[in-house]
Order: sequence, then structure tokens, then C-alpha cells
Amino acid sequence: MSGTLAAVPLPVVVLAGLVALLVVAVLVRQVITLRASLERADRAAAAERVRAEQERSSAEDLRSRLLRALDAIPQGVLIADTAGTVVFRNRVAETFADARHSDALVEAAVGELLTEVLAGMPADRTIDLFGPPRRTLVITTVALDDGALVVIDDISERRRLDATRRDFVANISHELKTPVGAMGLLAETLTMEDDPVVARRLAERIVNEAFRMDRTIEDLLVLSRIESEEAPEREPVVASLAIAEAVERIRPGAEQAGIDIEVADPDPLLVVFGDRRQIVSALYNLLDNAVKYSDAGAIIEVRARRDGTRLAIAVQDHGFGIPKGDLERVFERFYRVDQARSRSTGGTGLGLAIVRHVATNHAGEVTVESRLGEGSTFTLVLPSDALADADTSAGPLTVAVGAPARNGDTP
Repeated sequence: MSGTLAAVPLPVVVLAGLVALLVVAVLVRQVITLRASLERADRAAAAERVRAEQERSSAEDLRSRLLRALDAIPQGVLIADTAGTVVFRNRVAETFADARHSDALVEAAVGELLTEVLAGMPADRTIDLFGPPRRTLVITTVALDDGALVVIDDISERRRLDATRRDFVANISHELKTPVGAMGLLAETLTMEDDPVVARRLAERIVNEAFRMDRTIEDLLVLSRIESEEAPEREPVVASLAIAEAVERIRPGAEQAGIDIEVADPDPLLVVFGDRRQIVSALYNLLDNAVKYSDAGAIIEVRARRDGTRLAIAVQDHGFGIPKGDLERVFERFYRVDQARSRSTGGTGLGLAIVRHVATNHAGEVTVESRLGEGSTFTLVLPSDALADADTSAGPLTVAVGAPARNGDTP
């Protein structure tokens, strides 16, 4: 064998070695190329997985935000598939799912409307629920490619505001038209009157009607200003001083009507944080209302007391009282319990509405208690603060303001 190898020429051996090296080099290159391709494929697959995970996370985040947004809106939203099965409800719509009493009518109506809209018929419905509380709901359906969408909208507040706006326009038109018409008629009669006594009486009637219209317009301006100041500038207002200012403003009218106003103020350092003008205006209107519905010789009592972190100012009269059916409406604009008496005393029907808006602007409330024939007590409750604890050991301070001294009385 050694002889055979010796017989092979050296160039051939070298050439064979070179060929073998070349083959090995090619194989190594292919292995390296294959490994690089596999690594690139692994990196691409990893990048694809990351991208898919990011897309999935983004989709989950979008879905979560969408669900939170649907839960945040005041309308009820339902989504149903092509078979009419509800596959999604937001938070508001969930309240009707297992509802009882009047709310159960909503779920029944939703089922009927879904049947109609999936059959290709547009379907909307308005439902009045008598509560309590009374509500009006509008159910709207929209056909989708793979089902239907249902929206339940509570329009109760919208309807109430619309009704209030219509009533306000009708009332203000009537309140202004009445004195204007009366003045026109009186002026026409005055031009044809020769008797000076009658003419003077007609002129006085014209002046009274003009003052009445002026009071109505003035109260409207005050109410408009208070309504526009939903967040009034707050300052410390001493309750006793605000009460005293309101009493001084009403005193001429109280004296003319022969009515006494007694103010009991056990805590002269009690402070209300709010708009002084609005608070005085509210107290004045409560006193004005009490004077108008009290007889001569009556007494109106004003009391202020601290109730935790709130101040309660009560104005009590001993007049005719308010029927139970009217208690919920006395704070409405132009509402009068006794139309004849209100007109004879010059009432505009806006005073208690002003009080209610002042209380609302100050995060407070106004309440009323009344019995027919015994009188009424209106209480204005406002957030308060006490600068110091007053020494009330000497008892309440009572100030009498009102009718002049009668014969035999001490002046």
C-alpha cells in the first residue's frame, strides 16, 4: 500500500487536500449562515411576540378604558347579539336588570324594542315612571351589523327645567301685564274724570300699580343676580349683625302693619362664612313673608342657634299657616298660597325663591314647618363657625322692633 501511495503524484495529493479543505469551508459557511438565519428567525419571532403582546395589552387597556367610560356616563347602555341576547350592560343599565316595581317596566320595554329593531323596524319609546321619585326615560335603539345597541336616557331633570322655564315665562308675562293693564285702564278713566276726589283716588291706584311692578322687577333682578353667583365670594359674616340689618330693613313695613319682631340672639360671636348681601337678602325676605301673612298686633320671633358646624336661623310667625299640600311649592317662583292676600300686601311671589337660591349657593338649606291657624316657621341653615364661645349665662338678648307704643305702654 505504501508503494501505491508513493506512486500517487504529489500534486494530486495536494489538490485532493485543497478540495477537502474547500468542501469543509463551504460546509462551515453554510452552518454559520444557517445559524445566523435561525438566530434572525428567533429574533423576529421574539419581536413578533412582543408586538403581539403589546397589541393585546393595548387592546385590553382600550377595552378597560371604554368600559370605564361607559360606566361613567349617566345613560344606560346595552348591547345585544343577533339573537336578542344582551351581551353587555353598563353600570346604569345593570340597575334595571333585576329591578322591581316601576323600574321593571324598563327591562320589559327593552326586550320588546330589541325584538322590533332586530326585525328591521326602528324602535324608540318614552316611559313615565311614577316612582317615587317620578321619572321620565327615553329608550332608543340602533341596529348594528351583528346585533343592536340600546340607550336608556333619564330626561326627568330636562323636562322639569323645560316646565320651569315655560311656567316662568307665563308667570312673568302675567305679573307684568297685570299692573300695566291696570295702569292703562286707570289712566284712561282718569282722563275722563272731573271729580277731584275720584281723580286723586285713581292716581293713587296708578302709583300703587307702578310700585307693584317695580317691586316685581326688582325681585327678578335680585333673583337673577343670586342665581348667577353660584359660588359667591365668602367672608366672615357675624350672624347677629346680619339679622339686625335685615330687621332694620323690614322695620318700617312691620311698624306700618302693627307687628312686633322679637330677636333672640344667645351667641353674638356666631359667624357665617358667605356673601353678606345674599344672607341679609334671604333673612329680609323671610321677615317680609312673615309680616305679610301676620295680622296687626302679632309677634314675629327670630332665633339663631348653632347646630354642630351649621347655623340655623328660624323666623316664626303666628299667622294663618300654610296648607300641607302647599308646603312643597312655597319656594317656587311666583307661587302664592293666598293669592288675594299676596296681591293686597304687594307680594311678588319671588321672596322665598330668593331664600332658596341663597341657601343653595351657600351649601345650606331652608325648611318650613307650618300648621293652619297657628303660623309657620322658616329655618335658614348655613355652614358656620364660632369665633368664640359666647357667655350665655345671662340668658338671650331680646330686641323688640315693630309697632309703636300703645296707650298705657312704656315707650
